[in-house]
Amino acid sequence: KNQKGYAKNARVSVTKQKVEPGRLFLRVPLEEDTDMEVGDFRVSVKLSMVDPETVERVAKKLESANKNKKTNSNMNVEAPKITLANIVVVHVPTLQVVWSSEPGVNFVGGAGILVSQSSDTPCQEHFLWHANIQTIDVINHGKSDVIIRGHLSKGIYNGELHKKSPRYALILRKHPVNSQCLNLSLQIESEDIQGEANQSHFITSNTDATDVFMGFGHRLSTPNAKGMEIRVSSSSKKGKNGYASKEMQEGGAGNLVVPHFVTTNGASFFLTTSEPSVFDLRHDDWYSVRVQSSVLKGTWIAASSALEAMTIHASLQGRVKKMPMWTQRNGAMLGLSGGTFTVRRIHKALQQRGCPIAGVVISDWTGMKTKSNRMWYNWVIERELYPNWQRLVDDLESVGINVGLYVNPCIDEIPPHLRSGRRYIFGEAEDNGYLIKDPNTKEVYNFGTDSAFTGAVDMTNLDAVNWFKETIIRNEILGRAGASFWMADTNFDPPIGAKYKCDPDGGRGLSVVNQFPQEFAKVSRDAIRDAGRDGDAFFVASSGFSQTAQLVPTSLSDRVSNLHAKKDGGMMAALNGIINGGISGFALGHCAVSMAVPEKLGKGISSRSRDMICRWLEMMAFTTLFRTHDGEGIVTSSISAYEDNVVLDQLTRWSKVYKALASYRQNLLSEASFQGWPVVRHPVLHYPTDKHFLKGISSSFMLGTSMYVAPVMEPGVTTARVYLPPGAWGHLWTGVTRTVKTGDYFDVPAPVGEPPVFYSIHCPHMNNLVWVLQEEGVIVTKKKDQKKSKMISNPFKKKDNLRAF
Repeated sequence: KNQKGYAKNARVSVTKQKVEPGRLFLRVPLEEDTDMEVGDFRVSVKLSMVDPETVERVAKKLESANKNKKTNSNMNVEAPKITLANIVVVHVPTLQVVWSSEPGVNFVGGAGILVSQSSDTPCQEHFLWHANIQTIDVINHGKSDVIIRGHLSKGIYNGELHKKSPRYALILRKHPVNSQCLNLSLQIESEDIQGEANQSHFITSNTDATDVFMGFGHRLSTPNAKGMEIRVSSSSKKGKNGYASKEMQEGGAGNLVVPHFVTTNGASFFLTTSEPSVFDLRHDDWYSVRVQSSVLKGTWIAASSALEAMTIHASLQGRVKKMPMWTQRNGAMLGLSGGTFTVRRIHKALQQRGCPIAGVVISDWTGMKTKSNRMWYNWVIERELYPNWQRLVDDLESVGINVGLYVNPCIDEIPPHLRSGRRYIFGEAEDNGYLIKDPNTKEVYNFGTDSAFTGAVDMTNLDAVNWFKETIIRNEILGRAGASFWMADTNFDPPIGAKYKCDPDGGRGLSVVNQFPQEFAKVSRDAIRDAGRDGDAFFVASSGFSQTAQLVPTSLSDRVSNLHAKKDGGMMAALNGIINGGISGFALGHCAVSMAVPEKLGKGISSRSRDMICRWLEMMAFTTLFRTHDGEGIVTSSISAYEDNVVLDQLTRWSKVYKALASYRQNLLSEASFQGWPVVRHPVLHYPTDKHFLKGISSSFMLGTSMYVAPVMEPGVTTARVYLPPGAWGHLWTGVTRTVKTGDYFDVPAPVGEPPVFYSIHCPHMNNLVWVLQEEGVIVTKKKDQKKSKMISNPFKKKDNLRAF
């Protein structure tokens, strides 16, 4: 466009523009490739000449354009000598290319973005302008860093950059701790663009169509993010072009997200800024990373394998801590509600079956609202629903069962007629200014409805944090309630426009969105430490960010529907959420099994619902924690699966299996603490060249290195086709072994109660596991006079040209 045309169309408009490749112009005089050493990395700005055909084509276009100009009709145009530049960053010892760009294409860029948010939609992006024309003006090389400076432009007009072309500074610096890491910082500086919008920075890099991208926390519902646009934000809402993208919602539906990925070849990158970010992996040959912040900061990791990259990432962001021993050795953790009588009745029914129980999570300990299926957020014991609370706690603890609760940072305003005899927590928090406020009205921000006012404690306010830690956690939960553990959840989205202690004027909430749940997890961690309960008390978080893993074991949200089959995104999405969380540092991830069945399915529990709940129990017994959830807050009208005898029998069976795995799992917890490896792993981590796993279609997973589980994810299944990788495997339920030289498919009997589970015959823990399960009656050995059955038949028999295991 000419200058007049540009001025005519210069009006600011909100668009849905996406980050696309732009142009790169070299304005610094370079005659040859420039190689600069930064620690063990080599940063190269490479030069390349355009092929003659391209030069001729460009010349013809310029000549044709000049002929159309009346004033320059006689001007001769020579074919330009076009030099293209690109950046390549290589880790020299491993020859791992961590960052590269296409010649002549920009590798950094910027944009102006407005962010909106409403009560029912997540943060929405609205592009105002997009600067993807990059120049390289100056290159400075120091002892430990490389600094590249230049301009970013919205476009070129009459041969000149747009007048509002902000300056940028790209800094690549040696990591102070690990030689396999390289720090990156991109800052855009311009007074001209301030006030127009939030700045959005992005980097682009080449990639291969076969690369497998894993990670991003617990919410990613697929094992490979290639081909997707991943929006990393703790927002729990869905929305078009919002930060809660579909791929990040169908997983655990929780708020555990990390701006971090690992590829199967060992390359890894993670952001160290907390603002929402977008990883655009939709293209075959390039990807971009975009963040809404005044500066983009991140770290490249060059490793020889994905496991090594995960170890390095955990050493930088913080490794997980071991859980108390009783969580592993004593059995299942039951999610119960309904009052003292209901808790005692269900406990008695399971006790009579010999079900190992480590703990009971009572989610409605504060009482239930009469017009909704939700508990009161008042954080004091409801004595009417739970009379003789202390006797209930003492009776459970006398048989080795710890009591757990649920807590979040919200506080309800209790109606006046219900305040009698209760501690008024909302009033205390409001009077002391501990709640998040609306910057417009200066009043407490309402996270509830018009008829039910709910505030939230400001986790950026140190006084509020200390008050919540002492008043709620230490005095009420650990003190009066006598709890040994609890579920710490952030069940709302911190509004970006609210008034926080760290942002008194409002408007800077983007820096709070992801950090808020992590700060809430620190409150519980500090309360346990201050109370001297390390090694005894613990908590589980379903919300967090990059460094939450070092504070607490993590769980997918308890609001995952358990009646969805594999094709509906239920069990498969949850499994992928656990696996991706483990890759991003949440090494102790798990998911609770919901025992709530919607009443609309009919009176009692249908065979399909029963099958699916049992299949969920089978899968989750091979994770870090074996936990159930009562369904509070999921469905307004439901039937409890605790009333079904078949489900109780299966719950007992799998609690015994979980308990029998304690010694083996303890080694995996040590690996998680020292090496950052997850307990539940995608098989590609141990078989990185296996084409079956590289395709990302496997529904199997590994518990450590010695146990291979292929969960059944459909109702009514009695036989499953399972892919087994190379190794010497034993079938858990029959004891039959087989050496698989190359990966192959097998038909495996898979009735309810006996999913396909295999173990490495070379692992010493497995012999003990089999012996314990035989003693408990979980594995039934075949007697001479016993008739042959499918479950204990020879699994190597040929059938329909497909090998049976």
